[in-house]
Amino acid sequence: MLMTSFAWAGALGAACLLVASAGDAAAQPAPLALDTETTIAGVDVACTGIGQTRLDPRWDAYPVRVEFSNARSEYLSDGEIALADAKGTPILDVRCEGPWILLKLKPGAYRVEGRIANAKPRTARFKPPAKGQMRLVLQFPDL
Repeated sequence: MLMTSFAWAGALGAACLLVASAGDAAAQPAPLALDTETTIAGVDVACTGIGQTRLDPRWDAYPVRVEFSNARSEYLSDGEIALADAKGTPILDVRCEGPWILLKLKPGAYRVEGRIANAKPRTARFKPPAKGQMRLVLQFPDL
């Protein structure tokens, strides 16, 4: 049975959509440069927490500091977070070489899932403070 050119074009378009969708599902978290501020999906974000640069006063301007640690409260590096709003709508997915990911978020409720290689993911729900900075420690006891 021969396909008409319209049927062929439709089949080709559907195949392209499937390939594009599969590629999106396997998308990796955006890597953040260490000690650099950037904006992703309208959210100011930074990756830091190693050495003297963790004392940089510009980090105090971020209302949320997500930290990665093990059961002994020692910092862990090379983690990633997936951030979503209260309804579960994804906002961003980033990877950080350091132990801190800093976020400037609009007021509201959020859910964060932290991931570190060889450990079970950790989740937390939170609301950014109106003033100051909150520490949101994601502890990975299996490391």
